[in-house]
Formats: sequence, structure tokens, C-alpha cells
Amino acid sequence: MSYTLVNVNDVKPEPLNIKGATGVFTQWLVSRSNGSSKYAVRRQLIKPGGRAPLHRHAYDETFLVLSGRGAMIINGESIEVKPGTCVFVPSNVPHSIRNTSDSDLELITVISYEGDMSIEVLE
Repeated sequence: MSYTLVNVNDVKPEPLNIKGATGVFTQWLVSRSNGSSKYAVRRQLIKPGGRAPLHRHAYDETFLVLSGRGAMIINGESIEVKPGTCVFVPSNVPHSIRNTSDSDLELITVISYEGDMSIEVLE
């Protein structure tokens, strides 16, 4: 097959498994497991009050907010994110995200695949 077709409703959400993360769930839509060697596309849901702590990693990451509201800290700067916000975070730049609303914060995130895919938590 020369393409992959994924129904988001069929992809099991996985909790973000890093120290300090709460209420963050990831669905891997496009990844190495279905043939992508250069990048991954994920749908992430952050529950009200949920957060991914300040961290950095060797891969680039792009966030596209679909619904909800949140706050990100990127290299020490705080920004509000809402539907339509698209944020590119280059490799090794410290960043965090939290849901500041009373509904789910829904995002599409794209990450590049690098030799080192580890995450360094900074708090």
C-alpha cells in the first residue's frame, strides 16, 4: 500500500509518560509503526488542569490548536494558545503546555524523528 488511512476514533489514546505530566493523552496517527520514517503526527488531548511540564528534546515540534485554551511557556516566554494558533518549537528549546480552560485542549502535533528521541524534564 502506498498510503496509510487512519480513523482517529480507532486510535487508542496513551497517557504522556514523563515526570510531571498530568491529564495529557496522545493518539499516534502517523508514526514509524505505520511507515513514516521522518516525522510523526499526533492528536493530543489535555484535560482541564492538565499539563506537560517544562521539558526539551532533540526533535522539532509543531502544535496546532483545534479547540480549547491553554498557555505555553517557550524559552521563558508565556503565550496564550487558542483555536487556530500554530506554534513551531525548534529542537532543544525548553517548553511546556497547560490547559487553562474547563474543556479539553485539543491539538495536532507534528514531531521530527531524530537519533535521540528522549525527553529531558526541566522542573
